[in-house]
Parts: sequence; structure tokens; C-alpha cells
Amino acid sequence: MISVTLSLITGLRVSLLQYDHFSFLAPVLPQGKMHTVHYYSGVTLALASACFIIYRLTFDHKAANNKYHRSVNWFGYVVLLVSLISGFTRWLDLANVWISTVHYLSALAFLLFLILHSYVYFLTLGKKLVGKLFQIKAIVRLKWHLISFCLLAGIGVFIFDQNKSLSFQVLPLEHSDFIAIDGQDSEPFWQNIKWKAINTYGGANFNNGYTPVQIKIASNDVESYFLFRWQDETKSLTHLPLVKLNQQWQVKQQGFHSFNETRYYEDKFAVLLSQSCNHGGDGTAHLGKSPIKGKPANWHGKGYHGALDGRVRDLWHWKALRTNDMVQMDDNVIAKPRIAKPGDRRYTAGYFADGKESGAYVMNWFWYGKNQITPKRLPLPEYQHMYKADNQHIEQAVLPWFSSTPYKPLLDTYPEGTLLSSVLYRSNRFEGDRGDVTAKGHWQDGYWTLEVARRNKTGSEYDVALEQGVCLWVAAFDHAQIAHTRHQRPLKLDYSALSQKVKL
Repeated sequence: MISVTLSLITGLRVSLLQYDHFSFLAPVLPQGKMHTVHYYSGVTLALASACFIIYRLTFDHKAANNKYHRSVNWFGYVVLLVSLISGFTRWLDLANVWISTVHYLSALAFLLFLILHSYVYFLTLGKKLVGKLFQIKAIVRLKWHLISFCLLAGIGVFIFDQNKSLSFQVLPLEHSDFIAIDGQDSEPFWQNIKWKAINTYGGANFNNGYTPVQIKIASNDVESYFLFRWQDETKSLTHLPLVKLNQQWQVKQQGFHSFNETRYYEDKFAVLLSQSCNHGGDGTAHLGKSPIKGKPANWHGKGYHGALDGRVRDLWHWKALRTNDMVQMDDNVIAKPRIAKPGDRRYTAGYFADGKESGAYVMNWFWYGKNQITPKRLPLPEYQHMYKADNQHIEQAVLPWFSSTPYKPLLDTYPEGTLLSSVLYRSNRFEGDRGDVTAKGHWQDGYWTLEVARRNKTGSEYDVALEQGVCLWVAAFDHAQIAHTRHQRPLKLDYSALSQKVKL
């Protein structure tokens, strides 16, 4: 009963990342690091089910005479089996496009089984049912069985824990091997590496939330190079464009007000690096509206990223509009949650950007309002002809700082329906820690290819060194702000071939 309860309530909390059907239960569901609890309760439930099968096959038992109970019991057996198989398939990252839905529906079906199985007993036994479920005498009589099961569960959890990552061999390179970071795999050494496919799921706008990510990695003793490829049927470069309606400017949005935009947003890709491989992005995913004690609630109810153990995790964030032309990924960090600042509309807990010396983009408004904003800058007169209501390309553009002028009401003579970029470029590169990762993406025939390079050791306190045993997760965004895909087991990078080559 304990394993079933933990599996259901933690599973429902995790499911709210993708499905909203049970969002009304969010206030009563547990919050925090739910992934680890869910997986270990699933292992325990699987072992308990195996023990039950052995018991049924080994010992005589009294069969249910009531046809209703027999039918309901068999329904429960089938649903539990489907739930366990689909759950472990997801954990093994063997999931296809439908496995996430199958696992979700099987969990709902199991809830139905509990109702069908228990309501008759509630009607006949009432309060006595609780005593029937937890009979101390029966527990004492079966104490050796329980002790044996606890030992078995401990062994199962240990084996499960030893297999929570996948080893990935990094190809060693010579310094003479040339590479151009251009989003193409034209370099000869890329052809010598087989793609490693990771099935990811749970993202908005993908086919049932699913897209496979293919990965190649190579390195010399100074830099590491990554090639990522994932399916995305549309090339999305729109980022919260501004539109003039009723003689005022508004942000075109469908969810941005609660920081969960799923329409007017660019494609993105993220890479997480850590020195350990624990579940839930190495324990950095905290689910729920207020999952971190003493910190503000989030707007969307999904959760926060933060490292409560104080260790740093490295996060690279590529953005198809904002950073691709910079030939960079936004070098971020997941660390100890920061203190909330008065006046900040969005608190991001332990997720924030590395420090920078200069560069970057800013949003082209002073204060955000759902129904009205005031732009910081307007295009210079010689560029105003580009900003027309019928020029949809402006939705997929940035506004350069030196092609614009500070906003003044007298200059705001744009007609109704005019579109204006919300991304204001102050320079074309990040400088400093935030600019450590070089990257270029290229979209063709329904696939993004992203080529990435970073020094193995940057010397930054906010970066994780690329070395033996470092763990890597990936996430894809299909014109979504936070609703990314995810996978369970990270790649554990094996740099041993490079180390041996350096010794020679």
C-alpha cells in the first residue's frame, strides 16, 4: 500500500509537467524532488508484485467467489503490469512517441481499480476497513517475510541505483583536426562517431511531447566538441513580438504572463552537466508551486531548478533567435537558490546566468504588463518602412541597438497592427563567463543540428569541468519557454581514450 500510494501521488505530481487534467489536485500533492521517490517506490512496487506472483503460485489461497471481485482483481493485475512495464521502459529511455501516454493512462486506470476494488469494502466494513488493512497480529506473524522483502527491496534499489546512467565514449582528437562551429557535421571526424540516441518526452508542441535527440562528442586535451540533432517539424524564431493595438503596444503571448509561453517563442535546446548522475537532473528539479522552503511561489506551478546541496551544475542554453546569431549558447548555472529581490516579478531560485563583462540582449520594454507595455526603443526613421502590419518576418527578428532610438511618444506614429521585435541587441556577443560556450544551430528538413564547443576547463566557479565521469542531460524546446522534453538517465562521459592518448 505504501509503494502504491507513493507511486501514484509522486507520479501525478510529475505528470503535471505535461498534463493538466489533475491540476486541481496540485495543492494537496507532495512537492520537491519527486523523481527519485517515484522511481524507488516503483522499484519496490515491482518487487512486491513479483513476490505476490511467487506467493500465488507457491501457496494455496482462497479464491474470490464473487464474479465482480474476480473481474476487478484481474483488471488491477493487467493495469499494474502495464504501468510497471511502461514505467521501466521510460526509465530505460526506450520510450517511443506513445509510451508516455500509456504510462499516464495506466496510472489513471489503477486509480479506477482502487475505487472499484475498495468501495464495496467501505460500504460493508466502514471504519473497520482501516483495521483490516493494518492488522498488527498479521504483521507479527509474517515478520520474516517482511524482513526478507525489505532485504530484497534494498538489493533491488542498489542495483537500480548502479544503472542510473549510460556510459558514452568520447572520441579523442588531434590538435590538427580542424573544426568550424557552423551547425554542420562536415568535419571528417564526425563521420567516425556513431550517433547515440536519447528518447526525450514531455515537451510542449512536439508530437505527443516526444522527440529523439542524437548525440556525438569528441575532444582534444583543450576543448570538447558536441553535435546534437533532434526532430522539430517547424523552425521557430518568434520571440514575444510586440504588436500595436488600440493605440498602445502589447506583447503577443499565450502563457508568458505566467512564464509558461507555448506559442510566441523561439526553439531552444539545453545541456545540463554535473559531477554526479542522480535522478531528476541530479536532484535539481523541485516540482510544485512552492517546492523550496522559504522561497517565493512560482507563477506556473511547475517547479524550480536549484541545488540545495550547494554544488554547482552547469547549464548551457541555446536560443534559436537570441543566441544563434551570436554563435553562442547562454552559459548558465544551477546553484544554491538565491535570495528573492523585492520588485522582481519572476524568481528563478537556483537557475541564473553566469557573470558577464559585457554584451547580451535585453527585452524591449520598461515594465511588463499583460495588456500594455512601453518599448524602450523604436527603429530609426530609415528603418521604419520595414515595420508594417503585413511584415510577419519582423516577428522573427531582433532590433539592433544602433538601428534604433529611445522611445518618445512623438516618434510613435506606427499604425494599428504594426509588429516590433521584443529582443533588443546591445552587442552581438556575450563577454566573460557567460560567453564560454560556442554554438551554432542549423535547421533543415524538420531537424535542428547544433554544433557546440567549450574548453574542458574554463576556470570559472560556475562551470563544470569536462572530464572523466561528468554526467550530461539534454532538453529540447519547441517554441516553448519552459515546457521542455526530458529523459531519465544521463550520459556519463568517458574521457579515458583521451587520457591514454595524452600519456602516449
